[in-house]
Amino acid sequence: MRQLILIGFLIVSSFCKAQTPADAAKCFYEWYLKAIKGRNVKEHTAIVKKGPKGETLLDYERYLHNLDSVGCVADTFKQSEIARFQSCQDYFKDIPYAIYYDQVDNDPFTYNVPCPFFTQYHWVSDMQPWESIKVLESKIKEGNAEIQLELASGANRQKRLILVKLIEGKWKITGISQSL
Repeated sequence: MRQLILIGFLIVSSFCKAQTPADAAKCFYEWYLKAIKGRNVKEHTAIVKKGPKGETLLDYERYLHNLDSVGCVADTFKQSEIARFQSCQDYFKDIPYAIYYDQVDNDPFTYNVPCPFFTQYHWVSDMQPWESIKVLESKIKEGNAEIQLELASGANRQKRLILVKLIEGKWKITGISQSL
């Protein structure tokens, strides 16, 4: 029985432990695809909420917590995610939540320009989740790596360049380029 418990613990604790740069890149996308398929928005992006004074606010604390939990994302990547949400937050600073709610209920694309993550999954640049991930190429040099991934869904394919860095003995994502 002890052996079964130990084996179970090792399986769970090894989830998304990036042993190689490619593991880190795949780890993030495996988590992200699973999260967007689960349809719980606050798991994988910022959400809009009503502030204490009736203002419109973005809340991305759960998302950042999940990025920490994945274990393959560098703090610099999380900071870039906060910066990515900033233009949306700035846009909402003077819009009462009641107005936001009425407008988005009538047309979800109302806020597509300042907040494109409302209408598409950011890291797959689509409105549908993708089905699979494949490592196409890995370039590793002195604690830094570039991993080229291919996302696939049926006959559709997209490539991503994932920047990975060795930080305190662990490979972590520092950036993702969506345009190759």
